[in-house]
Amino acid sequence: MAAAADNAYEILKQRVIGGTYAPGAQLKEEHLARELEISRTPIRAALKRLVDDGLATADPNRGVRAAEWTDLDIEETFDLRGLLESHGAGLAARRGGLPLADRLDDLNEQMDKAIAAGDGGPTERLQEINSQFHHAILEASGSPRLRAMLAGLIDMPIVIRSHFISTRQDKLQSLQHHRDLAAAIRAGDPELARQVMHLHLRVASHRFKRQRMEFSAAHPDGDHR
Repeated sequence: MAAAADNAYEILKQRVIGGTYAPGAQLKEEHLARELEISRTPIRAALKRLVDDGLATADPNRGVRAAEWTDLDIEETFDLRGLLESHGAGLAARRGGLPLADRLDDLNEQMDKAIAAGDGGPTERLQEINSQFHHAILEASGSPRLRAMLAGLIDMPIVIRSHFISTRQDKLQSLQHHRDLAAAIRAGDPELARQVMHLHLRVASHRFKRQRMEFSAAHPDGDHR
């Protein structure tokens, strides 16, 4: 039963992240159980996990529905991150010094090993390392106001789960950006750090939109409202 629930969760998670289900689309136990050819119990467990992960909402009157993250919401999130994190990277290049550069290099090595561990690497581990990397730069910026504005954006559920539909090549490209950021901070070059962070997040934004389109096109039958 646990294996069936895990498998259903993975399928539904990919569909929500990939945009197969429209924002607010109802996820009906009976329909999904019939479609996936399993009982309703593992479907119920999978839907609960989606809600816990912030990928779906549950309401007694409306049932379980895909989280209402539109393309505009995603674009705005990445735009805000690009503006704020670029500024933070510039501050970190001034204030973080060699200890920050060493910390980032260590995280990059961990990410490299995680990617090499399999087909793209264990996704949860990669996401955890990525979050640590961005938070290390944010902490080193020395700006409490910036930390307050950015903390939620870095770890928004839809941003975190974007890692689940990225390819191995995407992950390697992201790692190279991280290495460039570490090098800019080691060199104490605020302008370069700002530029690299801005590039990193713009590429991530375009990549995520492409991934959602490709996944949705490959799974056209998931929109059951």
